[in-house]
Order: sequence, then structure tokens, then C-alpha cells
Amino acid sequence: MRLTDPIKQLILKYIGDNLSSDEKADLKLWLDESAQHRIFFEELLKRDDLINDLNQWGALQESDPMDWNERLKTKTLETIRATAVKPSPIRSIKHLIPYAAALLCIGLGSLIYIAINRQTAPLGNRIVLNDVEAQSNQAEIRLSNGKVLQVSSQKGALVSGHHLQYEDGTMLQSAALNGNITAMVSTPAGTMLQMILEDGSQITLNAKTTLKYPLHFAKDKRVVEIDGEAYFKIAKNKKVPFQVVSNGQLIEVTGTEFNVNTYSKSQSSTTLVEGSINLSAQGQTLQLKPNQQAILASGQLSQKTVDPNNYIAWLDNKFYFNETDLRTALQLIGQWYDLQIIYKQPIKETLLYGEIQRTKSLSAVLKILERSHIKFELIEENGIRKLFVSN
Repeated sequence: MRLTDPIKQLILKYIGDNLSSDEKADLKLWLDESAQHRIFFEELLKRDDLINDLNQWGALQESDPMDWNERLKTKTLETIRATAVKPSPIRSIKHLIPYAAALLCIGLGSLIYIAINRQTAPLGNRIVLNDVEAQSNQAEIRLSNGKVLQVSSQKGALVSGHHLQYEDGTMLQSAALNGNITAMVSTPAGTMLQMILEDGSQITLNAKTTLKYPLHFAKDKRVVEIDGEAYFKIAKNKKVPFQVVSNGQLIEVTGTEFNVNTYSKSQSSTTLVEGSINLSAQGQTLQLKPNQQAILASGQLSQKTVDPNNYIAWLDNKFYFNETDLRTALQLIGQWYDLQIIYKQPIKETLLYGEIQRTKSLSAVLKILERSHIKFELIEENGIRKLFVSN
């Protein structure tokens, strides 16, 4: 792929956030020319170190256009004399840029090309996919004593205590597990897992979720940590509160049912179904009643009244959309089928309604969404499945 000088400048201006309306249109036209352009551009924007360097390069040019290149050469030669070390072929982009600019005099287009192609495989590895089947993979449990075990999601709930076993009595770990052993359970894409802890509390883990907990709770507290999404049904014990730590917030209950979603690191939601919970974060506290939801975003806690069924349909292995915006819906689909979602262009606001079984293949799910005039392109590149979206 050859980058023309105008396109190089458009990319640099885009990174610097100073494109005019006409330039935005020109860049969009170039991106729409081929999937190769879009993939190149998306990969480029993921390179934070490269973007920082390009911004610094542009700022240096603007600060003194007469001698910036000479000063860059001088700085580079000083660095070479100071280090006197032969550069490694896998040096960071931050070292590559000044050497390339001063010694090789390559242009912006070559710099971008090298940066991307040193970090990613050729586009020839791109495979167009027709479908992705719904899967039910094994979860994994890592114990603090070093043991790593594979957990089936098909044999009922995993019961923790002095032994690890399934609800039907099948042993996963027959040796006695005494002492202060902690466990970390992780579910992959396409997999849910039910668990019963030592105190009788039940937890259902959604896909791509991690739960950390002690096999044996202390006498005065019950504490677990969650990353992802899980539904909690806590065994009542007023003397020993149950605490859930998740993405900067602390939830405390004595016996109740609620859903926690921390998939997005910028926003967490806690939805109460039954009982009451106290939630604290960033020095703020809230008490939730049934049918209320707490949201933690930008360091601020807020609450609203909701229909909990909209947020726990995944327990029945369903995608449930009720005035759900397209980006939120695709985030859920991407997590379940292990997809990277890439938008070809700014998408029109689209709200979705209805429910879809998560046991369906991806193509069946996408056909339903296409009724809302949404277009999809599915590829696999370097082992990563990517779903391109436009409407």
C-alpha cells in the first residue's frame, strides 16, 4: 500500500485533531476505498507511542521551521555518541523515529509504514470469515498453591470448600484444600459458569470474567473481587457481611441478589434485584433498593430506576435489547463471540429491540441486526477476529 503525501498529512492532522471539514471528507474517502486502508488506519491509531512521537515531531516543526531538522540531527548524534551501542532490530518506536529522521531522512509515510509493519504481520494474513459458531469452552481455576485446573461449564455449578467438585458430586480436586488458599476463576468468550462458595452464596460468571475469592472465608468477613460481569445471590448472614470489590468500588451486603458489570473500565453498573446493598466509591456512598441501578463513571456515583430484567437476560443465555444503542449491543456481541469491533465510519444512531439466543451462530445474529440497515464484514487477522461495522 502506497501512502501519498496528501494522505500522510491528513493522517498527521487527524492525530493532532486539527482537520478541517474538507480534510475530514478527504480522509473518509480514502478510508472507504478499501478494507486495507481501514485496517492500516485502525492499527495505526492503536499505537499510542507512535502517536505521541508524531505529535512531538509536528510540534517541533511548528516551533521553529527553519532549524528543527538540524537540531534533531544534533540531538540524535549526541545520543549515538553517549550510548555507542548498536541498535537492536526490535528497538522501540521512540528510538526509531529520531534515528530515522536524522540519519535516513525518511518521510512521514515511511515512518508510519515501518512502525506498523514492525509490529504487525502482513495484510496477507487476513482471512475473510463467513461465520463464528457459539462455543462453550472450559473455564480455568488457578489456586494460590500453584495448581491450575480446567473447569467444565457443562457439569453444573462448581462447589468450593475443602474440595473442589461439581454440583452433581463429580470431583474436580479430591485432595483436601485447607488453610488460606485463594482461587482465581476465569471464563473465556462464549462461556458462563455457575459457582457455589463455601458459605452457600451462588455466583454466575458471564463470559470473559474473572473472580478472585478465598476457598475458606474468614470468621468476620466475606470478600471477593470481580472483573467482568457476574450475578450474585448472597447467602444471608447479618453477622458477617459479604463484600464485592470491583473496578474501584465496594459493594457490601448481608443477603441479597444483584448484578455487577465492569466490562467497561470507564463505567461500572450495579443492578439490584432483591434486598438492599450499600455501595461506596471515590468517597461517595449509595444505598440501593430493588429495581435501582448504581453507575460509576468518571469518578462519580449516580443511581436510577431500571427494569432489572434488561440487565440479567444473559443468565438465560440471551442478548436482550430494549432501546439499546448499537454500540452497546455490539460490545455485548463482541465479548461473547470474542470479536474486535471496528467502525468503518461514524455510525448513525440506531436503537435495537428484541432478544436473541446466544447459542446462535454469529452469522444468524448478524442477519437479525442487518434488518436495521447495518452492514458487517468479518475477517480474521493474526488470530484476531474483527467485525467491521457500517450503516
